[in-house]
Amino acid sequence: MIRELLNREFVLAQMEVISQELNRRSTERRGGAPSGDHDLPIDPQEYEQASAEFDAALEDEKATSSGPAGFDTPPQRRGGTTESSLDDKCFISSDPVISITQSALQEYFDDPESPDHLPPQQEQAQRRDDDPEPRVTDRSLEEGLPPARRRVFDKFSITDPGWVSSLVAMGISKFRNPHPFNPTPAPTHTMANRCRLVMVGDWGSGLPRAQKVAGQMRKYVEECLQNGTECHVIHLGDVYYSGFKYEYEKRFLPYWPVYIEEHDRVGSWSLNGNHDMYSGGHAYFGTLLADPRFAKQANSSFFRLANANWQFIGLDTAYDDNGLKDPQAVWLADTLARNSQRAVLLTHHQFFSAYEDAPDVGETLREKLGALLSDNRIFGAIWGHEHRCILHEPHADLEYARLVGHGGVPVYMTHGENDAYPPPATYEDRRYIENGLEHWAYMGFSVIDIEDKQFKATYVDEDGYACHEERIEPRDA
Repeated sequence: MIRELLNREFVLAQMEVISQELNRRSTERRGGAPSGDHDLPIDPQEYEQASAEFDAALEDEKATSSGPAGFDTPPQRRGGTTESSLDDKCFISSDPVISITQSALQEYFDDPESPDHLPPQQEQAQRRDDDPEPRVTDRSLEEGLPPARRRVFDKFSITDPGWVSSLVAMGISKFRNPHPFNPTPAPTHTMANRCRLVMVGDWGSGLPRAQKVAGQMRKYVEECLQNGTECHVIHLGDVYYSGFKYEYEKRFLPYWPVYIEEHDRVGSWSLNGNHDMYSGGHAYFGTLLADPRFAKQANSSFFRLANANWQFIGLDTAYDDNGLKDPQAVWLADTLARNSQRAVLLTHHQFFSAYEDAPDVGETLREKLGALLSDNRIFGAIWGHEHRCILHEPHADLEYARLVGHGGVPVYMTHGENDAYPPPATYEDRRYIENGLEHWAYMGFSVIDIEDKQFKATYVDEDGYACHEERIEPRDA
């Protein structure tokens, strides 16, 4: 990711230019005029619709930020000093059109034929002990452009807006015309009674610290390879900004902690996330799930891993955003009726939240699975989406509920170690990297070691430190 594309004001400035170009091209298409060297094959009507949707998203963004909410550190926490807004340092939008724009701009700057091409990140020289690694990214347009091409940050504007507008229009078209949903679940994978699950959520940013997370996950995979323990690595969804094909090829697959040659020895699984669907899920289904490491998933976005005591069931809550695309609810009810093992659901979206109090958070999930939850057929759930690491007390008919969404997106730690936890939270990793003004929260993942009727969950950060550990043994085990 490029520093400027993670700055909301910079993105808004480029959107103004792209808007003008989209409107011009939309008018040309109505008149039958050619559209430019970098035009993509888009139906004229879709191009006009893309222009209208882009302008609406731009106006909404001018009024209210679509970036992460709830991560502004209060003045009393930082001793009255001024801390940059997260929108200035790591603007990850929740709006599909804004995210598509960021994807298009990134692809434009990375293309070798672009007039504003930013060369690939060069191998970094060894850092001094007192030279901290980048908390967000070490790629910048200011450093990448040759001296004759450098411009004042506030005045920077893309040289070829037609190129970017075509990519934006294509992205919006894909969002409105998603990849067909696969209604057939992946075949159930039978696990050993003693095995390991390595889980990470919201990891697909490709940022330096996300790569560090993958490196630490790899150590747990290698341990299993060495001692013969069955291991599966599970992504809880979201490849940024909007699931373009190049984002899987550049930010996800090269750093995935399972090597190609190990695809038959280590399981790889990935849920669908809302950012994966912002370009219609075409690359999620067509690129990520087509990789040999994900062959067990059989090009399906929902799956089941089971042994004699446990079943971990992945559901797609993103194809219908913050919902549950049919026939998953019926399939799950039938699966649980035929299998009595304790069930832990894996989802991208939350069943509930300690911090996000919007009434629709988890509403569809709870409604569609209500009978299963109230009848205690579901023991627990693990999800991502929020970029935090939180454990909850039993709540909403779930005995076990965990949030593991801190795998790859930099956010601030906004709470003190001794602050009360908002219910139903009982633990949050509230440590931050103590270097610099901003309190960057640690990234990390979880490791679940299943041993017959119980399992141990370990929460590990990007440096390999196990910040928390719990042993789960159901009351009636």
